[in-house]
Amino acid sequence: MVSPPPACLMGSTIRCPVGELPPDGRVRIELELTIRGTRCGELRGVATIRASNEPTVARSDDTAVLLASVACLATTSALTTTPDLVLDVSSDATGPIQKGRAVRYSVTVANTGEGVAHHVTVTDRLPSGVEPINLLPKMDGGRCSAVGTTEGRAAFTIICLRSILAPGASATVTIDIRVDAVRPCGTMRNRATVAAIDEPASARANDSASRVDQVLCAPSLLVLGDGPRVARVGDRVRSAFAVTNDGEVPLHDVSFRGTGCDVRERLHPGPLRPGHRWSVPCARTITGRRLDRVELVAHVTARTPGDALIRDATATRINLIHPGLAVLVEASATSGRPGDTVILTFEVTNTGDSVVHGISVAHGQLGIVGHIGDLAPGHTLRLTSSEALSGPPATSLETTTVTGSDLSGSRVSGRATTSLTVLAARSGSGHGGTAFTGSDVARAGIAAVALLGLGGVALWVGCRERNPSLMR
Repeated sequence: MVSPPPACLMGSTIRCPVGELPPDGRVRIELELTIRGTRCGELRGVATIRASNEPTVARSDDTAVLLASVACLATTSALTTTPDLVLDVSSDATGPIQKGRAVRYSVTVANTGEGVAHHVTVTDRLPSGVEPINLLPKMDGGRCSAVGTTEGRAAFTIICLRSILAPGASATVTIDIRVDAVRPCGTMRNRATVAAIDEPASARANDSASRVDQVLCAPSLLVLGDGPRVARVGDRVRSAFAVTNDGEVPLHDVSFRGTGCDVRERLHPGPLRPGHRWSVPCARTITGRRLDRVELVAHVTARTPGDALIRDATATRINLIHPGLAVLVEASATSGRPGDTVILTFEVTNTGDSVVHGISVAHGQLGIVGHIGDLAPGHTLRLTSSEALSGPPATSLETTTVTGSDLSGSRVSGRATTSLTVLAARSGSGHGGTAFTGSDVARAGIAAVALLGLGGVALWVGCRERNPSLMR
């Protein structure tokens, strides 16, 4: 009977929808049958339960065989010389079994009848998630073998054979198993059966037995951190720590403590259930120019239902970089007349301690001069370009800028300024010489001579900009 009773559908098969069944819930259904007067011997029925959300690996015990025996009206003298087998299953576990530990099952079959039992077969379908330590278990006076698989949740069956079992005799099967580390905790049921070819149906009521043990539900706590790998002095960095209950019992009083960073939320609001995660951000501003690395450390403690204290800790390590770029511009001449060509050499140097990627070199008059893929610390690369002079006599300051990205994705740049003088165009007097030699240059006067002295001056300026992505 079920409370409330289900609406069972009657027929050759009886179907009873139960509805939802909570964890550890139980339902009992009783069937009352009337035996026809002509029916005797063994009655066998099969009961099966199904749930729409039960995984395949958990259906190994969803079917049970119902056995009953009806006495026949014939004389019972024939039963006095038949065997009657009785099965018992036990284990050496004295309490909850810890995962990974070994357990010994003892399956004992006894012949309590008056006749010899022939071709005695013991079958033990081991609980899922356990593996036999020995694939050839031992049976008194018989032989055994194990068949099964370790894929997914292990599933093994032990089959043992003994040719005869005399009246009053017994035989024990010894099965050593190990509980898998991934087996769910809670109830672990081991069910075994026995059969003999000459045991009458009326004597088979005690041909099966079960042993129920408990697998220990262990608490566990896991903390993992994720954050930037590199940063620069002055950056505001943040690591996210994930606190996970990877055990099998709820945890309470879950507390977080950060070292080397600022934490706003230090206590989890309520119990942390198995499989649930708590994310805690931990941030700091990097100061101190002599640092090479900083650590953001997370310490987490929690209490189990039994009030035992468990803990875990982890750290994210951030390497500090000090990037820098510089550019030096050299001109083949510092002055010339309109139409003359000046060759410019751009010398780009990585003055920092880390690689700079995607460098662009831009000149105030020429625009983009070129690109450099990667430039290692301390390395220098040169680019050349040319500029044709034009315009009225004047001295101009031209700025060259180099820009790239460091390992954190932040912008790195350097700048240099050079001067270039355009002299007056030649007159038609026919004086000899070139734009940079001869009497025409001499007539440029004292001012031009003074400007020539400025041509060798280059100003080095380095600057950088922070990457906004670090301001998380």
